[in-house]
Amino acid sequence: MLIESTLKFQGLVPLIVSFVDRLLGCYKHRWLGEWLLETFNESFIPKLNIDYKLGSYFPILERISANERVSPTGLLELLANYMVVLIKKHGPDTGLKSWCQGSKILGICRTMMIHHHSSSLFLGLSRLLAFACLYFPDLEVRDHARTYLRMLVCIPGKKLRDLLNIGEQLPGISPSTNSSSFFNLQSPRYHDPKKSRNISSYIHLERTVPLLVRQSWSLSLPVLRLDDDKQSLESFKDNKTTGEPKELDRSSSSIEIVSDINRISQLQEPLRVMDSKVSEMVGILRKHFASIPDFRHFPGLKIKIPCVLSFDSELFNHSVGTSLPSDSCGIDSLPAIYATVLKFSSSAPYGNIPSYHIPFLLGQPVKKDYSFSETNSLDIVPVGNGSAEEKRFKAHVMIELEPREPQPGVINVHIQTNADNSEIIQGQLHSINVGIEDMFLKAIVPEDVPTEAVPNYCLDLFNALWEACGTSSSTGRETFVLKGGKGVAAISGTQSVKLLEVPFMSLIQAVQRCLASFVVSVTGEPLINIVKGGEIIREVVWKDSDSDSLSEAPNPDARLDGGPLYIQYMDDENEKGPHLQISKKNMGCFLVLIFLPPRFHLLFKMEVCDVSTLVRVRTDHWPCLAYVDELLEALFVE
Repeated sequence: MLIESTLKFQGLVPLIVSFVDRLLGCYKHRWLGEWLLETFNESFIPKLNIDYKLGSYFPILERISANERVSPTGLLELLANYMVVLIKKHGPDTGLKSWCQGSKILGICRTMMIHHHSSSLFLGLSRLLAFACLYFPDLEVRDHARTYLRMLVCIPGKKLRDLLNIGEQLPGISPSTNSSSFFNLQSPRYHDPKKSRNISSYIHLERTVPLLVRQSWSLSLPVLRLDDDKQSLESFKDNKTTGEPKELDRSSSSIEIVSDINRISQLQEPLRVMDSKVSEMVGILRKHFASIPDFRHFPGLKIKIPCVLSFDSELFNHSVGTSLPSDSCGIDSLPAIYATVLKFSSSAPYGNIPSYHIPFLLGQPVKKDYSFSETNSLDIVPVGNGSAEEKRFKAHVMIELEPREPQPGVINVHIQTNADNSEIIQGQLHSINVGIEDMFLKAIVPEDVPTEAVPNYCLDLFNALWEACGTSSSTGRETFVLKGGKGVAAISGTQSVKLLEVPFMSLIQAVQRCLASFVVSVTGEPLINIVKGGEIIREVVWKDSDSDSLSEAPNPDARLDGGPLYIQYMDDENEKGPHLQISKKNMGCFLVLIFLPPRFHLLFKMEVCDVSTLVRVRTDHWPCLAYVDELLEALFVE
């Protein structure tokens, strides 16, 4: 009877809401108020018409959403259908009404997030908020829906409820009478510079993959320009097309006659005579450089440095001045930071480095120190799933750089975040080092090259670049147009040699561990037999070379992960494990092609022998040779 009357007469809604509030406020009659809300949820909500009149029943719906014992499934379905109606009926005359009704829907969603477990809300509420983010006509409602969706996805239940209790209300939303915290809003605190002096001691940003060589210096050369002839020493410049020749003035009585010799001398490009081999090499280079974007006119190539952000709970609480509640345990007792913004800057030529945003992060729990002594040496020490547990308290951060020059450098990191008590924390973290190996990228493959032809294309590109970077280059003053046709590049190569006195197995393991993705070809039957079976270096060109074959080749069945190698020095020596007879002949060669953004290359030709390897290095960016020696030596440091 009460439900039927409420459906017919909307004026009864304030009376019913007041009656329910009085029942819920009384200790003896609270059960009656909860039973009444459950009855409305089961019998009243399915009978409601989904139109603009539904907004008058929102006070009842809000009481239903605030009750923990009432399932929110039916209410979420009703709100989702009402959201669809608001979007369909939106027009020039319904702008204010759409904003008001949409804000009230989000207010009910907020109430459910405060009083219900996230697990029971996640599926239906996430769909409702995602739909509002994409299609609701009012911008403010979309922004608030997006904020609630991020909070629902990223923040655990208790932390989410605490955060919503101290947050500000959306405009147009009537506060819930069940929660007095809506009326006692905590004013945000301002930044205290004294607390940010030692912020790097408890908030850490670290690289996921450590550097092979931690450069303490970098070679940076200024760009020199000659004012006399207006020529630049840069390796690439704008492509200036020659203008149309001027027509002769036939009305003039004096006609200047230019000899053929003068005409040839006036040409900007010298005449070149090429054979078929050089012409094919130049064609490969033209095709390659046409795929490289010119960062001066187009977005350049980017490199990514993965990092992790974490902070120590104990030091964080001590610095901020908060204490853990005595009755809390587990994740609920850990502090958290919200709306974290990491800003990056560097004096190195890395372009504009975008900032990184982290919605929510829990602090790392205090690690218990299980020290073994005479009294507790026989105690049982718990062993947890360390790696899986630590991931819960770390946030992945990706730093994107757009290098203007391939050189190591240092990235300065500034953090701004918010604590549980709404205090703003900001300061400088430890810097992130960038090494020359961070600049290593695979060569760009043109779109018209089929997938099965990529290995052969990379090998042809290696041979062309190797020839172009040699001292007796056949390319001469050839220039290559970059992607877009606005810039041209020239190749000015140099070369170097490095002798690595390491066993061949150590060399192979280092190449497979650090340079496998850059290998374009492996030559020599003995080397191929060892490398090909490991299946780490794949999709390359395998070439057998008679000159590299061995009369006494190492055992091809030797595996890289089979443990240390044993050498039998004497016939009567009896050792366990496999025996390997060392040869003094060449085993083969690795061809390594590395692309250095924005448009440079680093080439390795590793001639592998049994006890040493000769690495021939060629590049079209000679400053990078300053870092190659340390890099090659660091490959074999365990």
